[in-house]
Amino acid sequence: MTETLSTKAQAVDYMPWIGLSEQEQLQQDRHQQQLAADYPCTFGEACFVSPQAIVLPDQLTLGDRSYIAGGAIVRSTRLVTGSDCSINSYSILSGDITMGNGVRIASHASLYGFNHGYAVTDVPVFRQPLTVKGIVIGDDVWIGANAVILDGVRIGSHSIVAAGAIVTRDVPAYSIVGGNPAKLIRSRLAGEAAATAEPMTAKEDSVVSIKDSMESEARSLGEDTEYSKQGAGPRAGDAPVFRTMYEQLADFSKQVQVQLTPLLEFYSATIEGEKLFRDRPGAGRTVRAYCDAVEIAAMFGSLPPGWTKEELLATLKSFQDSRTGLLPDPWSLPGPEDRPELLTDHLSRYHLLAVGYALEVLGSTLPYPVAVAEKMDTATLYQQLNSLPWADNAWGAGDWIDCYATGLYHNLKSFGSGKRPDDLFGWLATHCRRDSGLWGLPTAKEGWLQPVNGFYRLTRATYAQFGMPLPYPERSIDTVLAHSRDRRFFRLDALNACNVLDVVHPLWLVQKQSDYRQAEIRTWAEKLLGEVLPFWVPGRGFAFQLSRQQETGLQGTEMWLSIICLLADLCGLSSALSYSPKGVHRLEPAYALSVE
Repeated sequence: MTETLSTKAQAVDYMPWIGLSEQEQLQQDRHQQQLAADYPCTFGEACFVSPQAIVLPDQLTLGDRSYIAGGAIVRSTRLVTGSDCSINSYSILSGDITMGNGVRIASHASLYGFNHGYAVTDVPVFRQPLTVKGIVIGDDVWIGANAVILDGVRIGSHSIVAAGAIVTRDVPAYSIVGGNPAKLIRSRLAGEAAATAEPMTAKEDSVVSIKDSMESEARSLGEDTEYSKQGAGPRAGDAPVFRTMYEQLADFSKQVQVQLTPLLEFYSATIEGEKLFRDRPGAGRTVRAYCDAVEIAAMFGSLPPGWTKEELLATLKSFQDSRTGLLPDPWSLPGPEDRPELLTDHLSRYHLLAVGYALEVLGSTLPYPVAVAEKMDTATLYQQLNSLPWADNAWGAGDWIDCYATGLYHNLKSFGSGKRPDDLFGWLATHCRRDSGLWGLPTAKEGWLQPVNGFYRLTRATYAQFGMPLPYPERSIDTVLAHSRDRRFFRLDALNACNVLDVVHPLWLVQKQSDYRQAEIRTWAEKLLGEVLPFWVPGRGFAFQLSRQQETGLQGTEMWLSIICLLADLCGLSSALSYSPKGVHRLEPAYALSVE
């Protein structure tokens, strides 16, 4: 009887998917509590960590229904997983590792999210400092037995890493890779038959068997594959090829252009005879989705498929309120407390940008002047500016200025207004901080995030839009670069389009005035380009949060395409791209203020 219980306990440790008894669950709860007492650990619902595993983390976060089986080694690591992830027996994880949902790691796989320094030859390797780039794995990834993933690698969602593969380079989404070093075997999105494993009676993530005969098939795919386009390296037997960043950008641009029509069609729908766009399939309706679709198509000199210019103009113009000139969201109307004369509704504010610029891209204008900006006198403007939340929400303050200044711009350009933003520029000049070159203060919780993001929003609509010089460009560069090193927001797994754009655009804008720290900015931009490009999902675009590739959408795609263009321009490589941002993220001033 004792032997039977011992065998059953051992089975749970090494096959946790068979389920736990009530007593075993209590034991597991105590084990997790002890781990959390000893290390920074967070466990989701129905997680399992075998006491037979060696778990010595710097930080451990397991999503719901994720497990670490007996014999696995998790040491000196910052490990963050999504839900339904499995780390099977005798796998080894060390360093900085981030996983999405549904990542399955088979037995004896090894993931090393760090590396030894070896640059100095007269110092032993073990005495040189470690380097950490980290490993980022998307959703729904299967890593076969004995595979090795090295530091700095990003594995796109829905990919398969074959048994025994040595992965040294990024793996685009929907790829099957194998070999040493790992190379593309086939794309799961190609029209070919997908590789499948034999049916399994148990749920363990066992071997992905890739036979030698498939090597010839991989070669037959040639260089023109997703993997080679993302800089995955030459085919077996070829001479080494060095792909410059210029070449990678040119190939990426061609790839996007080829996929443009099916991509936009993916985010379109027809409901009860009405054509519309959604940011993502199944998402609620928004005004912005129409504008993003228009601007993405315009980057390549086209219209969204299935729409005439007249249909787009009629739809976009219908959103404007003739009385205020603002554009409230018909699917998320402002509340009764809204004061449109003071621009209190954030969606009404943003849609002034989104719709106004989308109409310009289509060769038209808003149908009505922006009355609330035209009627606001200087005393009211200054009262509003002084009352904005500069101390703890500088982004929100910048958002308000972005709308107000854009309203003045539309009135000046399209409706012959004589009201200039001189009073606004006067307030900005006297309130910009000399120590940081920004407006607003850092917060204890988020550091410089709010002031830097607010700096982008307000300078986009003022200094960039009207072609005016910034007050303290060098100090701005110092502060923005310092913020770009904050790993809370600039780890690869944490990158989102807003936070990156709000650093890239200020650096790009200030470089128009000053070459201060130019080499450092260029190095930073080149590094970020290399990180961003592999996250393109064929036919789907980019996700707003870069690593969450299952959440691609119009907003993320438009923003990341614009970011890539800004980064390329910082590196002097913008000529490699066959597109440029239009509308809200355009690169040229929209209206030149005459000096009076």
